[in-house]
Amino acid sequence: MKKTILALTIPALFATSASAVTVYSDEGSQVDVYGRIQYDLGELKGVDSEDIGGDGSARLGLNVKYGLNQDVDLIGKLEWQVTAESNDDAKTSDIDARYAWAGFRFMGTTDLTFGKSENPYVQLSDVTDIFNLFGASAYDHGFRIDDQVRVSYADQGFDLRAAYAFADENRTSDAAGTAENQYSLSAGYAFAAGPGELGLVAAYEQLSFKDTKDLDKWGLGVNYAIDGFYFGVTYGQADQAAGYDADQWEAVASYNVDAWTLAAGFNFKKFDSAHIGPRVDVEDYILAAQYALNAKTKLYAEYVIDETVDANDRYGVGIQYNF
Repeated sequence: MKKTILALTIPALFATSASAVTVYSDEGSQVDVYGRIQYDLGELKGVDSEDIGGDGSARLGLNVKYGLNQDVDLIGKLEWQVTAESNDDAKTSDIDARYAWAGFRFMGTTDLTFGKSENPYVQLSDVTDIFNLFGASAYDHGFRIDDQVRVSYADQGFDLRAAYAFADENRTSDAAGTAENQYSLSAGYAFAAGPGELGLVAAYEQLSFKDTKDLDKWGLGVNYAIDGFYFGVTYGQADQAAGYDADQWEAVASYNVDAWTLAAGFNFKKFDSAHIGPRVDVEDYILAAQYALNAKTKLYAEYVIDETVDANDRYGVGIQYNF
């Protein structure tokens, strides 16, 4: 994924950047390997229980590139996640393919890819999705979409993305159900604003279903970073002619000094359905702290105060190692 100022500023300030290791490089060909090991402990799902639960996982990924000529590269990405928990159901797989795509890179700025890739709408939720355990709860888009043709451009502070996912009965990666097809658009621009950096994002998505009306989503986001401080706010709406509409708000703030990062967030989603009526679906506050042991390893703790009806607060601590 290309890194503009916006891409460097927005996604997970809490995240320790994983340094991919080049395992093969010869005559324009390059293969990089990266991964992550993580373990979390706490009341992670808000279930009313006296027992504290744990959740372990590991990821392994490959980035590949082959230079066709001075202006065009063949590129590809494979990434898997393994759940580090025992499973008595032999029919259930503990291995999930997070990414599996191949394509072309033109002039070092424009990618055209085919396969399971990131939804362009994620560019909006990245503004506030800065936590390790919780966060981004007001948005219900699929983060990675199967059978997707995606084009992106990043240069001079601009980050433009568009994608179309084909109808496929096996595709289940969108959160709103299995859409027959969908398309997504997003645009971001980052620039110097006084002593800091300001980022703007707009996104749109439409999902088409076989038995119901199309679902349309749009959202706007803004973020500002200065002297260790980061602030991000997003607003979005979702509308379906069948009688569903929703409003989402998210806001975060964080401060980094030396190895410490402190953060707080607010998520809110209210929807109105012809069958259920108006209801607040998400209303929570997040408090978090992180300590970086080194450039690749971090410890963190997060607490969620959930204000929705009959909900329980959540909390957790964890360790994450990136390589």
